[in-house]
Amino acid sequence: MSDTVDAAPAALARLVEFVNTRRADGDDIGTPEQLTSWLRTHELLPEGSADAAAQQRTVRVREGLRALLATNNAEPVTSPRPDGLNPAARTELAALTAALPLTLEVTSIPPRLVPHTDDRVDHALATLLADVATAVAAGTWSRLKTCREPSCRWAFYDHSRNRGRTWCSMDVCGNRVKVRASHRRNAAR
Repeated sequence: MSDTVDAAPAALARLVEFVNTRRADGDDIGTPEQLTSWLRTHELLPEGSADAAAQQRTVRVREGLRALLATNNAEPVTSPRPDGLNPAARTELAALTAALPLTLEVTSIPPRLVPHTDDRVDHALATLLADVATAVAAGTWSRLKTCREPSCRWAFYDHSRNRGRTWCSMDVCGNRVKVRASHRRNAAR
């Protein structure tokens, strides 16, 4: 499913990759060491390292962003999900983002949001939130979605003309949904 990251515009690819650090087969930021490595790979942590508290905060921000992306796929955030996605993730994200200061830098043209914190991991998280604000301003945020397949929840960029794509991959997740629907129809006969 790496094609979903490549399909996102460069400015949004980092957000897609961040949300996709959790997969069915593991978590790329499951430990402070893994988080430090991921942030360095994505040029978000030039020095220092993440501790356990920062790693837990980062995971909560990731899941909050996943909840926000699910709303772009016409999914009600009040519906409980098997992967734990629920309105609490958005509420928690709101509380976490309040503690991540962003400043409007007006000396750059055009003005842009920049992190304003001494904590290196919080600086990285605020940078990701600035990416969200940039996507909203550019009108591309609504194209970032999570796959509707409950066993997947992969983030992807919807390039479709009508913005109607619901699965990260029609060949994999879309097919799973269609096979299940066919089995239900056949069982009802």
